[in-house]
This record gives sequence, structure tokens and C-alpha cells, in this order.
Amino acid sequence: MRILLVEDDESVAKALKKVLTDENYVVDVAGDGQAGWHLVSTFNYDLVVLDVMLPKLDGLEFCRRLRDRSYHIPVLLVTALDSSTKKIAGLNAGADDYLTKPFELGELLARVRVLLRRVQTSVLSTLEWGELHLDLNSREVNYGQVCLNLTPKEYGLLELFLRNPSQVFSRGAILDNLWNCSEAPGEDTVTSHIKGLRRKLTKAGAPSDLVKTVYGVGYRLSPVDSPESQPRPILGSEQAPSAAIEPAATQRQTRAALITLWQSVKSQHLERLKILQQATQALQNSDLADDLRQSATRAAHSLTGALGIFGLRSGSDLARSIEQILRSDAPIVADCQQQLSSLVNALETQLSQALSQLETSKSGRDSPLLVLINNNLHLQQQLAQALQAQGLTVQVALNESDLRALRREDALPDVVLFNFSLTDIDGAALDRLSKLIHQIPPLLVLVGSEDGSLAIRVKAAQLGSHSFLQGPTLSAMLKEVLEVRSHLQRSTHKVLAVDDDPQVLEALRALLEPKGLQLVTLNQPLDFWTTLQASSPDLLLLDMEMPDFTGIELCQAVRQAPVWNQLPIIFFTAHSDAGAKTAALRAGANDLVEKSRADSDLLIRLYDQLRRSQLQQAMATLVNESSPV
Repeated sequence: MRILLVEDDESVAKALKKVLTDENYVVDVAGDGQAGWHLVSTFNYDLVVLDVMLPKLDGLEFCRRLRDRSYHIPVLLVTALDSSTKKIAGLNAGADDYLTKPFELGELLARVRVLLRRVQTSVLSTLEWGELHLDLNSREVNYGQVCLNLTPKEYGLLELFLRNPSQVFSRGAILDNLWNCSEAPGEDTVTSHIKGLRRKLTKAGAPSDLVKTVYGVGYRLSPVDSPESQPRPILGSEQAPSAAIEPAATQRQTRAALITLWQSVKSQHLERLKILQQATQALQNSDLADDLRQSATRAAHSLTGALGIFGLRSGSDLARSIEQILRSDAPIVADCQQQLSSLVNALETQLSQALSQLETSKSGRDSPLLVLINNNLHLQQQLAQALQAQGLTVQVALNESDLRALRREDALPDVVLFNFSLTDIDGAALDRLSKLIHQIPPLLVLVGSEDGSLAIRVKAAQLGSHSFLQGPTLSAMLKEVLEVRSHLQRSTHKVLAVDDDPQVLEALRALLEPKGLQLVTLNQPLDFWTTLQASSPDLLLLDMEMPDFTGIELCQAVRQAPVWNQLPIIFFTAHSDAGAKTAALRAGANDLVEKSRADSDLLIRLYDQLRRSQLQQAMATLVNESSPV
């Protein structure tokens, strides 16, 4: 489904595009009404999300033009103007729905889904074709009992075919439906994604020609034998937007993505705050010019919507009150001047506090520490009290079930104390526990045991233990925990991904950013060194075959520079042969992941290298601090 977003506030546009793209919609963005009108006149859209206050052509006039020219595209108006008069004007202009900033992103997505469903002949919640099932609400795809992990473009391809099962789509038509106008890839890109989709379907047990090539024309779904297997919509109840609630996991991913996005737009909001402060100072000096007042009004209006999008409700409410004072045609009298000054000062305080919270909550509890104490409940109780006295949040797990329950919580505590015996654990239980520990985000493991035998140490290592203390005392255990925690402070992990294929970089962004990782992408190897120095990443992700310089050559160059000698490097490549891995390791890489195994392997390997790197830095610091001067 293709959506046109017309929004002049860059920060809001980026946030909404990110949220909609994560829902597998194809989104084009226009920064003013005239640009939006050009796009809607050129391409076919399923929905228009439209701000009201736009330069060049405002949203109401945009809407009237659509209806006057018999465009029946659903229109969702989004604006910070919350008066009923404005809402009535928008609906009279031809809008189908109206949403006032600030709003919950879940409500926006619900309204989008409702409007898109209205243009369908029936209310769809699931599309089926034989044993293939696509759930439009959860975005899960299954073939039989097998769940498919699809990239956003693969999902889009499948949805396009299932919605139009009898239609043959040329590669050009697929590009028009699934790529926005700023991407403009070649038709070979479609072929590549079709191959990837077929490979995953076949691996799940589907016929190899389920997505059929109609030579010289394009692609379509192959007919299925059973009439019951024909594509049929599964009817779902039409819920009001307010009743449609996003799953908790989706909300957390969306929140993480917005916090990541905040890094690129926060300077705009600080600049708007500066304009408001300038206007307040000018007003106190009886020197507020009309142009500055108008600029301040626009700044307050933009902050009202943008801060709400990022979850900063109190700041949004303050900005709205500021806008109301500035927008009035009446002179600003002494009482209003004092009120305006107080509001701007409060907004500065709120924004400063919110910025701090956003910065620190980006990775929130992304470095949980699991302290496994081997059959010493007394030491566990003493350590829990000592850590709590240090201000850390501590949870106790007495068995595997307790740990699994903690894993299901929204946020793990700073430290999990696990009283668990490694002496009698069998291989199957050890494997289950290891998988539980290495879920995303993986737990860093510290083991304390009276038994320092090789057998116990090997079992600890299998769990991912990064530190082993034999016969630990309370003071030694406390010191180790605090030192590791202090050096694993919730930093934002930055990954530099270098690949000449923009679609691979797009897929990586969809995979990594919802996990709270900051991704810097580069598809021009010639700019590698400059980008490396400017971004200063925590991990480097390299393709192997690229024009101008290969990944092997880039890796060797990095390893020759002392400052980058310890930077974790992972090759992300289509090569699966032993020779490729040998070449990568000889060049200085830490690991190699096949692109075909990205869904299952990449995140685990990436987190593992980041944790190892952090711990090496922490241990090096500890050694330096303890060495005699």
C-alpha cells in the first residue's frame, strides 16, 4: 500500500515516515502542498496523510482540489490546530478523517488501517492462498506451520500478489507499487527480491513456482488446485480507531525507532526554542517585531506537533499555550508577557529534562548483567542487599522458569542474580539456558563458583560467561559487578554498514534500528575513510564484493591504523564458501555472516561482538587502574 505524506516539519515527517515504513507501507514525502500536488498527480496512492498548515498550498485547498478533480483517495488530515471549526472545515473540504497533534502513534496507525480498509470491497484481516497465510494486523506470514521472516520488500511483494492474485505485475509496476519516488532502483532489484522471496517460501515447503514468472510480462501467483485454497479474505471486525491497540512489542520497537530518530532532529527543536526565547526577550524590551512574532508563532506551532510525536506531551502542551498567546491579534499585555516568559522557561526546562531522558533511554537497559552464583544462596542474598544499597535495581531468579519470566518483561533490571547449579545440569538444559541468555538483547554473564574445575568453567563459557570468579567473597563479587556495570554504561551502539546495494542497507536499517542500534550507512566505498572517521562507529559491517575497493581491502586498511585496530568487524556477504571466511579472517575480521541468514544470525553475532568489545575495554581499564604507577 502506497501513502503520500505531506508535512512541512522535517522532524515530524521523518518520524511519521519511519513509523509507517515499519508497518510495510511505501511512503513518499512532500515538504509543501505544491510538491505534494505534483506527486499525487503523477503517482497512484492508496492514502494521503496531510498537514493543514502547509506552505505554497495549504491542506484544506489541497483537499478541495482532490475532490474537485474526482480523486477518491482517502485523506487523513493531521494538524496541531485543535478547534472544532478547523475540524469541520477539513471534513467539509473532503477529508475522510482528522487527527490532532499531539497524538499517539498507535492511534495514527489505527486510523490509517481503517481508512485503507474502507477502500477495499471487504474488511480484510488475513489473506490466504493455499497454505500461505498473511495476517495484515500482525504482519506475520506463515506457510503451513512455518513462520517466514521476510524483509519489508519481500512482505510488500507478497501482499501485492495476494491482494491481486489474478494479475500479472511487470517489474516496472512492482517498482511503482513498492518503492517510493526517492529510491528509484533498477528493475534488477525486483528480480533480486523475487529470488529472495522464492527462496524463503521454498525453504518453508512451498512449491518452487508459487511466485510464477510469466516470461516477457512479469510475475504472478501460481494457481492452486483446491477451490478452498483460492485467495479469500478473512473478515475482521471494523473497530473504531481508538479501540485498535498495537501489540506491546510493536510499541516498544516504534518507541526505540523514534528515540534513534531523535538524534537527527533534536537540533531543529532546540533552534525553535531559541526563537521563542528571542521573542520573549524582545517583548520584555518592548521591541517585538511582527516578523519575529510570526516566526515564534510558527516555532511554537511546530513544537506542539513534533514534541507530541516523540512522546513529550508536557512540552507539547506548553508549546500550544505559547502559540495561543502569540497567535492572538491583540497586543500582548503585561500579564500575558509574564505568562509567556514563564511558559517559555518551563518549556526550556521540560525540553532539557526530556532530552536527557530520551538520550539515556535509547538503550535503557540494553546491558543487563546476569550474575550466576553456583549454589550459594547466602552470598546471593548478601549481594542483592549490597547492590540495592548502591542504587541498582536487582531481581532474583531461583530457576530457569524465573529467568524466562524476567525475559518476558518490558525492561530487565540492572542485575539479575541467578542461584543455579552448574554441577548437575545436563546438555539439553545447558543448551536451553544458553538460548535464553542469548535472546536480544543478550545477557552479559558473570559466574561465581566455589568449584573452579575445568568442567564447571567449560559450562560457564557455554553460557556466554565473560567473567569467572572462583570462591568469591562478597566484596570481590560486589567490586566485579560494579566495575562491569560502570564500564557497560548504556551507550548507544553505532554501526557503520558499507554495501554498494542500497536495498541491503535499507533492509539492515529495518532490522537494526528497531533494536535501538544507531546505523550509519554508506554505499560508496570511495567515501569510506572519511565516513569512518566522522562516524567513529562501535562496529563495522562490510560487504565483500564492492566497486573501487573490496571489503577485504577496506578491512586490511582499518587494521593497519592503530586507532581502529580493535574495532569489531563483521563481513555481511552473499559468499558462503570456506575460502571467503578464511580470506575475511586473514584480513582481520572478527566474524562473517551470510546475507541469507541475516534474520537468524546477524543480530546475535553483532551483539556478541559489541559486548566482547565493551568488556575488553572494561577489563583493560581495570588492569590499568590496578597497575602500580
